[in-house]
Amino acid sequence: MIRTLLRDLYAVVAAVLLVVAAVVVGRRIQSAHHTLFVHWPPLFADWDPHVGPGTPAAVLVAAAVVAYGPALALRLPWRALLAAAWGTAMAWTWSLALVDGWHRGVAGRLTTANEYLRVIGRFHDIPATLRDFTHHIVAGSPAPWPAHVAGHPPAATLTFVLLDRVGLGGGGWAGAW
Repeated sequence: MIRTLLRDLYAVVAAVLLVVAAVVVGRRIQSAHHTLFVHWPPLFADWDPHVGPGTPAAVLVAAAVVAYGPALALRLPWRALLAAAWGTAMAWTWSLALVDGWHRGVAGRLTTANEYLRVIGRFHDIPATLRDFTHHIVAGSPAPWPAHVAGHPPAATLTFVLLDRVGLGGGGWAGAW
């Protein structure tokens, strides 16, 4: 038992050291050369800790996972464990999204200028748009896709197009999906 615990501890320490190394190296590269265009390497993000409506739920989910997760994982049969893990992941994801509130955290998230929902109107003919998809990835091409659309395979965008076509359009449905 102690040996297994030590292995887990070594793995956690190694993971933390790798992330710290990526942050330190990334910050040095960005400070020296300004070529990464990120403020919080290795993530394309900014450090902005804050609280909001979803914060209590996020804290409760985290505390419950730490307190009860390992014991439940040992006791539950795999199908129940799978369902519990899915439910916990959904609770965690929703609580984090709702830290910013419904509109900013969920409904408005995919409606900004570089997101998926801005291009739904360009999918009048789905097969033709998919055939032509790669011709609009590079920024200098005619009618380039927004950054997030261009950076992912077209199935992600197609998912939101299909949601819209079945009547589940808008940021709320897309964010929930």
